Amino acid sequence: MKFIKGALLGAALGLLFAPKSGKETRNDIMGKFNDHKEMAGGYADKAKAKSEEMSHAASEATENIKITLANTAKNIKGQIKSASEDIKNETMNAEADMAQSVKEAADDASSDNGNSEGSSESNNTGNSNNINKPNSTTPNA
Repeated sequence: MKFIKGALLGAALGLLFAPKSGKETRNDIMGKFNDHKEMAGGYADKAKAKSEEMSHAASEATENIKITLANTAKNIKGQIKSASEDIKNETMNAEADMAQSVKEAADDASSDNGNSEGSSESNNTGNSNNINKPNSTTPNA
């Protein structure tokens, strides 16, 4: 920008000090001014075109980013839903396995108690009441 100002000032001073009549000098100055005005207008048009081009590119990129983010969010939502269902199913299976294991353990304990009671009865001369009663042959303390 400084260069343009300097060029204009130099051209104006050169024309002012040139050995020409006032009318010729004014016409030369006006001509140079119009030339530079047209050149500046051309630069402004180019800048405007570039600005519009960049604006369009930015809008397009923004739209692409929105679409990509929406698709990514949709994919993540599906993955989370699938993982949630998998966890739910695994939890239900683990719960069923645990219930089966508890039932089997309870059945084993029940059958073990039935076997051990029967064997203890046979060892106690067939009288189950002797278990809690003190032995009559042993003296009380």
